[in-house]
Amino acid sequence: MQRVKIYLPLIVVFVTALLVLVDFFTTGLVDNIGHVLALWVSLIAGFLLLLGLANISTVHFQRIRQGHPKRLYSLALLVSMVVVILAGVIGRVAGYQDGVSNWIFQYIYQPLATTLFSLLAFLLINAALRTLRIGTIESTLLVIGALIVLLGQVAFAPFNGLHSISQWFQDYPVLGIIRGILIGTALGAIATSLRYLLGVDNNYMR
Repeated sequence: MQRVKIYLPLIVVFVTALLVLVDFFTTGLVDNIGHVLALWVSLIAGFLLLLGLANISTVHFQRIRQGHPKRLYSLALLVSMVVVILAGVIGRVAGYQDGVSNWIFQYIYQPLATTLFSLLAFLLINAALRTLRIGTIESTLLVIGALIVLLGQVAFAPFNGLHSISQWFQDYPVLGIIRGILIGTALGAIATSLRYLLGVDNNYMR
């Protein structure tokens, strides 16, 4: 029975992945099977999203009921969640489609997110100072390159000459590093997928 619990999911994963690959690289053999499987994944993800929503609601409701020290944050989360859900439902019923939800996203969520991300500038400055204290050649070059790129983006007369240098940094060294990271990530994803398909990583089934 234990072997069935392990091998049956592996067979399902292998056959599903094989069908998607055949549908992607060929024509006429298993047309649209990948699209059908993608729809199934969307349906499953929707049910999982509802399950996660119920779980979060239960956890934070328990915090409020038990008088947790951070119960105000839990209350704010639950209230905002209910408001957004009701706004979406009421907007759909009233014929505004997603207009109400988009208004909340544009005028409430987006300014809050922008404010939060603007605080990262201070964290980056602090990290740069800590990096400079290390005293190595690599850290010094990192801080110098970051300063050149940042000052090159400032529309101020004394720093106008750094714009071309900043653009060169972004077009060649930075872009090369980003491409290397993306290639490494793609190779890692391929290796991980092969391990799952071949059943090497099956601890999640035990």
